[in-house]
Amino acid sequence: MSLYKCKNEIVACVWCLLTLFSCSSDDHQGQNNTNEPTKEITLPVLETSTIEAVEAFKATLWGKVINNGGSSISERGICYSINENPSYSDNYEKAGFVKGSGEFQVSLQNLQSGTTYYAKAYAVNEKGIGYGNEVSFSSLDIIAPTLKVGEIKVAGAHDIWLDVSVPNQGDLQIEEIGLVYGTTNNPTIEDNIVTREDVVLDFKARIPNLEPETSYYIKAYAKTLNGITYGDEVTMATIKKGNFTWAFWWEDKNEPAFGRLREAFDKAAWYYNNFTSIEKHVNVNYNTGTPTADANFDGWINFGANPDYQRTGTAMHEMAHTVGVGTHAKYWELMKGTWQGNRANEILQMMTNDPNAEIKGDNTHFWPYGINGAHEDDGSEMLYIIHALVLQGMKADGLPNK
Repeated sequence: MSLYKCKNEIVACVWCLLTLFSCSSDDHQGQNNTNEPTKEITLPVLETSTIEAVEAFKATLWGKVINNGGSSISERGICYSINENPSYSDNYEKAGFVKGSGEFQVSLQNLQSGTTYYAKAYAVNEKGIGYGNEVSFSSLDIIAPTLKVGEIKVAGAHDIWLDVSVPNQGDLQIEEIGLVYGTTNNPTIEDNIVTREDVVLDFKARIPNLEPETSYYIKAYAKTLNGITYGDEVTMATIKKGNFTWAFWWEDKNEPAFGRLREAFDKAAWYYNNFTSIEKHVNVNYNTGTPTADANFDGWINFGANPDYQRTGTAMHEMAHTVGVGTHAKYWELMKGTWQGNRANEILQMMTNDPNAEIKGDNTHFWPYGINGAHEDDGSEMLYIIHALVLQGMKADGLPNK
C-alpha cells in the first residue's frame, strides 16, 4: 500500500469518528433543551350569582370567580349602571368579603330609589378585566316615616296636648319633627307649626296660644331629604274659658299674709280659668285661728296664719273643695277608693305618660295632683296645670261646674 493511500484512509477514519461524536453530542443536547409550550393567560371567567337585601338606597350582590385565567386575581367586585351591559368604566364597587371558594360579596351604596340597575361581577388579572353574566334588580321606593297621634288628647282654653310617635322611621333620617295645625282641614307647614328642638321618635307636644271653644285640625309632620311627610289628621277643640273669681271677705293691707294670699289666689284663679271651664266665685277669709286652710261647697275659704300654706298650691286645693271635691254627693258617688269616671283618669294617664295611672282618694281628698298639703306644692307650672286639667276631667265625669 502506498504511503499516500494510507494517509487518505487515516483521514477518512478520523473524519468518521469526529462525525460520530458530533452527532451524539447534538442528540444529547437536543434532548436537554426541549421546552414545554408557554401556557396562554386568558381573562378571568366569572358568575354573577345572587342578588339579596335590596332596599331603597342599597343592595347586596354576590359573584364568583370560576377560573382565574391562569393568573392571580388582583381585584374583584361588581360593576353596575342604570343602562344595560355595564362595565368597569361605569360604576363599580370592590368586594368587601371573599370566600375561599372564590365567591365574593359586594354592598352597593347610594343607589337611587325606585330605579332599575344592571350589574355584572368583574375580576382583574394580568390579562385584563373579565366579566360575569348580567343581572338586573330594582331598588325599592323610599319608605316615608309613619307618624301617629295618640288617641287621648287633652285641651285647656288656650292649649292642646297630644302624644306623637313614629312607629316606622322609614329610609331617611328625620331632620325635623313636630305638629302643624289650623282651623281648617288639611293644615301644612305653611300654616301654624310647632317644632321640637330635637328629633325623637316618641314625644308629647303642646300647642299653645289657641282660641277658646275652637276646633283645630292637627297633623304630625316630619322633614327628611325627600321632603315633608304628614300623619293622619285629627281634630280637637279647646274648652270654654273658666270664670273663677275670688275676693277677700276683709283685708288688712298692713298684714303681710294678705299680700301672700292675693298673689296665691290670683295665680290659682289664672290656672283654673285657662285649664278648666269652671265658673265660681269664692270669698277668702283670713283667720289666725285656722290651723292651715279649709273650704266648703258654698264658696267660703278660710286661711290661717301659717305662711307655708299661703301659696298657690293650697289655694288651688281649697278651690277644688268649693266645686265639689270632698264636699258634694257626686264626688262621693264617683270616688270609691279610685275615681270611677273615665275622663279624669285618661287625662292623668296622658299627662304623666303612665297608661296605668289612676286617680285615688277618700271622702275628702284625691291624689296624685290633689296638692294635699304644703309639702306637695313644689311651685312647678305642670303641677298646677295637671291639677286643673284633672279637675276639668272630673267635671266632664259629672262633678258640678259651679
